[in-house]
Amino acid sequence: MKTYEEVADKEGLEPFTKEVFVRYMRTRWAPQEETQCKFGYATEWARRFQTHSEYECSDLEGRAVLKMISKDMLNNDYEGIDE
Repeated sequence: MKTYEEVADKEGLEPFTKEVFVRYMRTRWAPQEETQCKFGYATEWARRFQTHSEYECSDLEGRAVLKMISKDMLNNDYEGIDE
């Protein structure tokens, strides 16, 4: 496996969780994507996302990334809605 998408598919992540996982991994480790996938680190993180333990397993930088992704996704959900 060479991409975070391939890892997510192999681990059976649901579409929403897969999207968050891929965004998280690319934000944290974009230049090392192939290496992270090849040596199992991405699989370890995919499993954390699958069990919803990604936040508690993250360091401060990782938690900030997760918060940013959540905020961005929430804002995107409301685009185009007339109030």
